[in-house]
Amino acid sequence: MALTISLVEATPNRLRYLLTVAGGAGGANITSTGAATPDLLTDSLQGPIKKIAKVITDGYGTLASGAQTQAKSRALWLSDTTGANPASGTPAGAFPLVPTAICRITPRGATTAISDWSIEANVSGGNPILTATCGTATGTAYLDVFVPEAIG
Repeated sequence: MALTISLVEATPNRLRYLLTVAGGAGGANITSTGAATPDLLTDSLQGPIKKIAKVITDGYGTLASGAQTQAKSRALWLSDTTGANPASGTPAGAFPLVPTAICRITPRGATTAISDWSIEANVSGGNPILTATCGTATGTAYLDVFVPEAIG
């Protein structure tokens, strides 16, 4: 692929990846299956990110263990509460009662703009994934996956 993803920092509350695109626009996935890095379960330390990444085996909030949906993946990794909400008793659109993650992309250097990058939460075989894409031929950016206001 034209986009590579490398883990550069891991704390209990944050994963920071370096996104590098070379040779043409493209995209790549960050899985959550316990596979080789980049993988949300493999790369995370014990803490909020690891708990969210274990949704398939342990469940999370009101989300039962097992295969997840795109709406649930978005709720967990993008804090998108317009669809499935992992917080018990929280109406759609309200701030979740259980911690959920957000993703933030920060371009490095002057070769790309924020509008060149995107991040989407989806599922593959019922497992939540993050898909990073870049619309330019070359450039780098940081992707931060973190739980706001969590300790660690």
